[in-house]
Amino acid sequence: MTFGRLAELQHEGYIYLDDSFQSNCRWTTVLNQAYMKSILLGHAVTPIILGDVDSLTSSCKLYYGEDSEEYKFFKDLQDQGYKYITIDGNNRDNCICAFINDEFPLTEGVYDIEELDLPRFTAGKNDKTYSQLPANVKQYVEGVKINILLITQCDRIGLAALFSKVNEGLNLNDQEKRNAIMCRFGHMIRNLVKENLDAFKKMYSQKNINRRHPDEFCVSVAVLVANGLVNLERQTRTNAYGDSTLEVRTFEKTKAIIKQIAYIVKNYGASGFNVGGKFNNNLIDFAMLLNYINSNNIVVDDWKKFYNYWVERQLDYINDATILLNNKKGTAPKPYAKCLSSNSKSTLNVRYQKQLDMISEVPDQVLTLRDETRLYDPKFRFMFWQRQNGICPLTNKPIEARFIYDGKVTHVDHTIPWSKGGQTNSENGALVFASANLEKGNKDMVDLEIEEL
Repeated sequence: MTFGRLAELQHEGYIYLDDSFQSNCRWTTVLNQAYMKSILLGHAVTPIILGDVDSLTSSCKLYYGEDSEEYKFFKDLQDQGYKYITIDGNNRDNCICAFINDEFPLTEGVYDIEELDLPRFTAGKNDKTYSQLPANVKQYVEGVKINILLITQCDRIGLAALFSKVNEGLNLNDQEKRNAIMCRFGHMIRNLVKENLDAFKKMYSQKNINRRHPDEFCVSVAVLVANGLVNLERQTRTNAYGDSTLEVRTFEKTKAIIKQIAYIVKNYGASGFNVGGKFNNNLIDFAMLLNYINSNNIVVDDWKKFYNYWVERQLDYINDATILLNNKKGTAPKPYAKCLSSNSKSTLNVRYQKQLDMISEVPDQVLTLRDETRLYDPKFRFMFWQRQNGICPLTNKPIEARFIYDGKVTHVDHTIPWSKGGQTNSENGALVFASANLEKGNKDMVDLEIEEL
């Protein structure tokens, strides 16, 4: 395919540039100039890999059927008018189109083209952008052959594997490889990072942003939100990628957590998450705590106080040498700090429980639990549970510790109902099972005891 034809297709919107195959490291002017120089000198031999949208649509229809996600993906591109999808060469495609649009100039100097009609060309101050080029140089540039490798039969997983194979020498990390999987979840993750990029720039170096470290953090949060405490490893993150995975269906919860962390970072800085030098896994701990808070109608009233409190308690945990986890032989004792070095299911469970412990000791006017009838500070739940020896006063059945803050299982009940003037304080409350509380309705405990007598 000629340079001119490729530029035309790109300019007219016939080539789909999927971010799945795009590095975060966009080409600078210097890199664009270097590629244009290689084109002019005939040195641009590495092929641009394109997928033929019509052929890919037909092959997926034949192999998977019209109801498959594979067929629907390419059929959607076809319906939008795309002829090709770039699999490898997004930056080169963009470079060609940008040069035609005068978005950058050639590097000044002599170009030994060595064509019969054009042996040499000098790019000077007044003739180094495309529109300034002499007619014969323009004609030469537009006619330069660009090597194209056209893919006609493949599914999305196959294209991702091809992209990874082609870029093997670039030492792509796991997240960069996942990013090449064309699917709804990948698109959602990239958009989430873009929406919160100002905060991520305060959390990660530009190099790590380019290597998609924020993307992997968002994927980790999505996995935990969707699946609970699981081994947070390469495969569980990769399994999240699809069009209708559980991570896709619960993504609004993930977005809320990332937005809350971004708010803290933009307003109060990211340094608190580096407590104990465990930045990445501190973020995971904080995300697990936020997920619990959001899922149980607990509202943060003062984010600054909450952030400072969390940092102080996390540091206490890290400095505490108490053994929290060990193997069966007792040969691998782990205090909290060592648990922070791993994201296995067992270490995550230890850390999760310690995060929940923070809620029972949170300072006043920091958190509020929004019950259906009245607002209660979460500390009351733990206080009532201890005072009741863990027994629900309505059913006389034990309440497991894991349900203390679970608003779907337990309620804070006013001994004298709020509707009858009962106050929201430590004297006028009890932790009860939600089902029993709903049956109880508006009767107070005194009336209930009289009826039972």
